[in-house]
Amino acid sequence: MKRNRSKDNIENGFTLIEVIATIIVMGILAAFFIHFMGTALNDSWKAVEVVEGEAKAEGLMERIIAEYVELINGNNPDAALAAIKSLETSYESDPDYGLPVTMQYIVFDTNGDEQPDTAGENRNLKVTVEPPGFNLTTILTQSRTATSDPPVIW
Repeated sequence: MKRNRSKDNIENGFTLIEVIATIIVMGILAAFFIHFMGTALNDSWKAVEVVEGEAKAEGLMERIIAEYVELINGNNPDAALAAIKSLETSYESDPDYGLPVTMQYIVFDTNGDEQPDTAGENRNLKVTVEPPGFNLTTILTQSRTATSDPPVIW
């Protein structure tokens, strides 16, 4: 039986044109990928800074609240808010945190909107810690005015 030799000698594979086209397409995709990764790496420090600032802000806010709870459960609960307000600058200069802290006495009107306390009631203290990227805010309330009142549990 005679065989056709030309059919047996056919090799399966890619042509030179296909290989070159594939290399060109891969090069274009690699250029886009490298550009994207370069941009992502340049901006990645921002995420680290925000997370670090958030951790410091939460730590400082927990410290402020813990000190407030200790003061309001102490011998002079009526002066607890004023004592925390007097520490405003010491919180900002704390070497462990070093974040801007603002404290302002506020009241709420009949609609529930926050207003500055111009009447001098001084029963609500708005505390804001300002790390990079966002603000962390809490409101401390004079909920205990005498030592006979139930203690504040946080």
